[in-house]
Amino acid sequence: MRSIIAVASLVALVLAVGCNHIMPHQRENSGGTALNAAAPTVDQLIEYLNKNAAAVKPDQAVTCRNVMIDVVAEGGQGGIDCKMICQAPRNFRMSGVVVSQPMVELGSNDKEFWFWVKQINPTCLYHCSYDDLARGIKVPFPFQPDMVVKALGLAPYERGKQYSIKIVDDNRGRHKAIELTEQAFSPDHKPIQKVTVFSYHQAEPPQPQVIAHIVKDERGRVVCEANVRSAQRVDGINGPIIPRMVDFSWPEQKMKMKMRIENPSIIAMPPQKAAAVFNRQDLQYQSVDLATQVMDGPGVQQAGGAQRTYRN
Repeated sequence: MRSIIAVASLVALVLAVGCNHIMPHQRENSGGTALNAAAPTVDQLIEYLNKNAAAVKPDQAVTCRNVMIDVVAEGGQGGIDCKMICQAPRNFRMSGVVVSQPMVELGSNDKEFWFWVKQINPTCLYHCSYDDLARGIKVPFPFQPDMVVKALGLAPYERGKQYSIKIVDDNRGRHKAIELTEQAFSPDHKPIQKVTVFSYHQAEPPQPQVIAHIVKDERGRVVCEANVRSAQRVDGINGPIIPRMVDFSWPEQKMKMKMRIENPSIIAMPPQKAAAVFNRQDLQYQSVDLATQVMDGPGVQQAGGAQRTYRN
């Protein structure tokens, strides 16, 4: 069922957005500077995004045990309850269940990413190194969990990339939005545009400052769009702002997804603990290397058996 696979593809879908869903609102004690709405620059916008990412220290992670996802596709609808934990730049884990039954396992560290989806046949734990992905290895869906970390506002934006800014007016000629566009490439090396749309006027949670994200292909067609409905600050006024509610859509696939993140928190994640949390060794499914298409992991347990998930 496409709807279930779409839910499992959350990481891939956020990859398609490939941009930050939030922007810190202005507070005197936040260390930010006022947005120069009259003449915003690329450096100013990136500075906001990077300040937000810096609110989580390198030895910390953001975790949430209450992530709800609903997908509508092919005339059907499905929901999944998830928990996730992420740490910049590429550490990520997400587990999802339906009626208490394991449905999804997604993860990444600095070397590789992996996924297990109950509805993918054969039901194995698939993994791929980032080196192999860069060489063009195909996966069942676009997949780069490090982009989830970026989408949550926890990874810094790179300076020196090819960005542009556009002011968008409403039908009365008043400024309503600022578009920050990055020229980039998809995982299969095709040129794309990643557009982050900021509200022209300053906003504070629960109102989002970044209101939409659009990915366009080389012909300018919309591949994926995300609309941020609300935002939240994690762990008090000095914590980062992350999305609370986001609506995704994929016009060509006629697919929509709603994501809600409730009660996130920041936890300590020193290197030794991170090495234990962000790996796939605790998942006892048969594993397949996507680069070789060969079963290679401990795989002593057939798919559908008992499962151990991460603990934080």
